[in-house]
Amino acid sequence: MENRSCLVSVLCTAYNHEEYIRSALEGFVNQKTDFGYEVLINDDASGDKTAEIIREYEEKYPDIIRPFYQQENQFSKGIGYLYENLFFPQARGKYLAFCEGDDYWTDDTKLQQQADFMEAHPDYSACVHNTLLHYCDGSLPDQPLIPPAQDRDLGFEQLIHGPVASYHTSSLFARKDIITQRPDYYYVATSYGFADYAWCLLLGMEGKIHFIDKLMSVYRICSNPASWSSGVGGQYGKLRKFILGKRELLKAFLPQAPEEYKALTEQVIREREFELMYIEGRDREQRREPYRSILRRQSFSYRLKNFAKSYIPGLQRLYRKSRGYQD
Repeated sequence: MENRSCLVSVLCTAYNHEEYIRSALEGFVNQKTDFGYEVLINDDASGDKTAEIIREYEEKYPDIIRPFYQQENQFSKGIGYLYENLFFPQARGKYLAFCEGDDYWTDDTKLQQQADFMEAHPDYSACVHNTLLHYCDGSLPDQPLIPPAQDRDLGFEQLIHGPVASYHTSSLFARKDIITQRPDYYYVATSYGFADYAWCLLLGMEGKIHFIDKLMSVYRICSNPASWSSGVGGQYGKLRKFILGKRELLKAFLPQAPEEYKALTEQVIREREFELMYIEGRDREQRREPYRSILRRQSFSYRLKNFAKSYIPGLQRLYRKSRGYQD
C-alpha cells in the first residue's frame, strides 16, 4: 500500500459505536484495489470501547488507518466544523468516500468499481450505489433503499428531494475538489445538523452522478440513541428541526438552481412546508392553496384524518399527544 499513491480518502465518523465499528473497519481494510487509499476515522470522544477497537486496527493496518482521537466531542461544534477543520484538510485522495461508524461496506471491490468509473468519466462528479437498509430494532425487514432497476445516471428531478430518494451516504464516492466547495446553502444545511443534502445538490450541479444498482453497503437504522435515524419520527423537536432545515436549505439553493428546475425547487419547498404544517398541527392550512393540491395527492386515510383534525379540535389534540408532538 505504501508504494501506491493515495487515490481515495475514506472519511468515517465514530461515536459510541463499540457494537458496530469492527464491521465498518473490516469493510475498509478488506478493499481490493490497484491503487492506494487511506481511512480517516475520527473517534469523537466516545465513552465506550470504540477508540480501543480503532487503535487495534491502526496497529494492524498502519498504511491504511489514519485515526483521530478526540478528548472533546467535535460534532457538538457542528458537522461542518468536523469536516472543514479535520477531514477535508487532512484528506490526501483525489476522491472522497464516506461511511459512518455504525454502517459498513459489504463488497470488497466497492472502491475499485467506483474509482474505475470515475477515472474513465471525468465529467462525472460522483458515483453511488444501492444500500441495504437494516432496522436494528427489528421494526421492519431488511430492504434495498432503492428498488432494483439498473445502472443509470441520477437526474435533478431525483436529487432535488435529497439523497434519501437517490442514494445513501455510505455509497457516496465523489471528487474532492467538488465536494469540498462550500456554497451558501451548504452552511444553511450544516447549521441544522446535516451536510449530505447540500452535497447532493452541489454534486448534481457540478457534474453528473452515476448510480450502480448493486448492494454494496448497509445502513443501520436505529443503531443507538445518538444516531440520527433513532427516534426522528417520535421526537417532535428533532423532526421539526430536520424538516425546517431542509426547507431553509432549498430556499437558499433556489437562486442557484438551474432555470429549468426553479419551478420544481419551489414545489419541493412547498412540500416541506406542507410537512411542517402537519407536525405543527396546522392541518387546516394544508387545505388552502397552494398546499391543497399537495393534500389531494395524499392517501385517502391521510385526507380523512386531515378533515377530522381540521374540524374537530379535540380529536386533533388527542392525535398530537399520541404522536408525541408539542403544542
